[in-house]
Amino acid sequence: MRVLWHLLFFGLLFGPWPLSSATVTPPDTLTEQRALFLEARAALNRGQRQEFRQLAARIPAYPLQPYLQYWELQRYLSAQTDASIADFLEAHPDTSLARRLRASWLGHLADQKEWARFLAFYEEPQGVELQCLALRARLATNQQDEALLEQARDLWTVGRSQPGACDPVFDVLYASSRMTSALIWERIGLAMEAGRLELAAFLAKKLSAEDRRWVQQWSDMHRRPAQMLADEALRSEGPMAREIIHHGLIRLARHDPEQAFARWEELRARHGLDPEAAGAALRRMALSAAFAHHPRALEWLIQVPDSSTDDTVQQWRIRSALAGEQWEQVLFGHAALSDDERDKNEWRYWRARALHALGKQEEAMAEFTRLAQERDYHGFLAADRLDWQYAMNDQPIVASPAELAELEREPGVLRARELYRAGLITDARREWYELTRRLAPRDLELAARLAHQWGWHDRAIITTAHAAHYSDLDLRFPLLHQQEVMRTAKQQRLDPALIFGVIRQESAFMRDARSPAGALGLMQLMPATGRMTARQEQIPLPNTQSLLQTDKNILLGSAYLRRMLDEFGGNAAMATAAYNAGPHRVKRWQPEEEQDAEVWVDRIPFHETRNYVRNVLAYAAIFEYRLERPVTRLRERLPEIHQAQP
Repeated sequence: MRVLWHLLFFGLLFGPWPLSSATVTPPDTLTEQRALFLEARAALNRGQRQEFRQLAARIPAYPLQPYLQYWELQRYLSAQTDASIADFLEAHPDTSLARRLRASWLGHLADQKEWARFLAFYEEPQGVELQCLALRARLATNQQDEALLEQARDLWTVGRSQPGACDPVFDVLYASSRMTSALIWERIGLAMEAGRLELAAFLAKKLSAEDRRWVQQWSDMHRRPAQMLADEALRSEGPMAREIIHHGLIRLARHDPEQAFARWEELRARHGLDPEAAGAALRRMALSAAFAHHPRALEWLIQVPDSSTDDTVQQWRIRSALAGEQWEQVLFGHAALSDDERDKNEWRYWRARALHALGKQEEAMAEFTRLAQERDYHGFLAADRLDWQYAMNDQPIVASPAELAELEREPGVLRARELYRAGLITDARREWYELTRRLAPRDLELAARLAHQWGWHDRAIITTAHAAHYSDLDLRFPLLHQQEVMRTAKQQRLDPALIFGVIRQESAFMRDARSPAGALGLMQLMPATGRMTARQEQIPLPNTQSLLQTDKNILLGSAYLRRMLDEFGGNAAMATAAYNAGPHRVKRWQPEEEQDAEVWVDRIPFHETRNYVRNVLAYAAIFEYRLERPVTRLRERLPEIHQAQP
């Protein structure tokens, strides 16, 4: 029936297939079918439709046959009918192919202004542009009602510009009684919060002349907070003046916490600041001071009222207390955390450190003992305190051949495997995502094992995490590219485990990884950094795409890591922080006097960089274990942080 359906589908859609003896006797092996599949795809890309159809007809039962159908429909989208699109959507529901085809068809119908047909195909959820097109379709088919205006209001009330497709819907909203000056002010506030000054200025055109002056002052405050906070024009009372003052104080605190709090004291006495808004502003200012490692940060954080205090404030109270070794404050902050946060290893470790410093040895040792059984950064630090070996807790996923074979027969698994083997990695990842998001935990474990067997290691790593099985070290920390890593480590005088740790954290061994910022490859090199390092090391780099080559990426990434180590006196914590956030930021984070490296790491202002450093150092220990080398203790990688140079 499956073969017959495919033949009928193509016959109805494209006309009779040219049958031949090859059609009657399809290739026996998946390898042969895969080759024909890729030939068919290439023919379609060349616009050779007849050849494409002949090749596709020879592999009617191949697992990736739906992809050939999908690509054909997409390429000749304007020639399709509602029936041909509906047939595909019905045959492949809940797949990325169906969602992508539906979105393309909806865009086509919108371009043709076929609004009734558009609504017949529209399904939630969709992106903002299609949501707006759906509202336009309802308007065009005389379905305007309060629910439509409510949806339009929700789409409009954001701190960023929306797609042009939304403009006709927003015009209807502007003409309705729902569009009030209060709503416009709400969106202006969101735009200012997001730093979208042009949007705020555009919205201000719909306000009175007096209100436009307030928006201009708000924009000026965003750009020049120090000068504007001293402006006599803001000495008037009123909610807008207070809102602008709060914004200015928060902006100023990011660059000059001392001046911001001096202004805060002065303006708080002059203006009757709303307690709730004032508390929120004080929270933001105190956190900015903490991120900047200001010596008075703890004092200001303690001033934040309970109504504006959350786990983030409590965390930075602890981190700020650590800088001055105020251990009682550390214990107080730990007790004030929420239950879930209090049980995290980071805060358990610092509680134990505080107990130890305050002479409560029995409690401290008990906590260190519990933590030392964990395989993570703080668990390893606790083991260092006890001089224990690190607890690697390696527990491989156990899977029988029968279990793996059963899962491998699933259509989604077959499609993902064939896409991966065909080199269509983006499509393979989409298929894998669709598959794994519906699997039960045990099947996720099996899927991770299958991906590992196929050599698809980045999916194996990700899938073990989704299965919450963190102890299969073979799957989670594979020794890939070992020859290149060992050779490069020797050339650059680096610990190979540290290189492995950076690769594991940066890309999870995804060779073609591309970050939203543009970083490339296993070690996620920015193109500018790659070019600079290539010049410095006299390493040929023909073009940016060369950074995706495994050997080139490892060589250049390791050379850059070596430079960061040299720049920061061989300190692995500072070097890895610089690799992630840039050396200029790490120099700003250097303390004014010598500091315990454990404290310094956990006070890194950027959440991403803080976790990055912890993970790389912990991963390096795990990779040493995997390489069957003596494990370097974290305390050896964490010498004191030297004070900043004047």
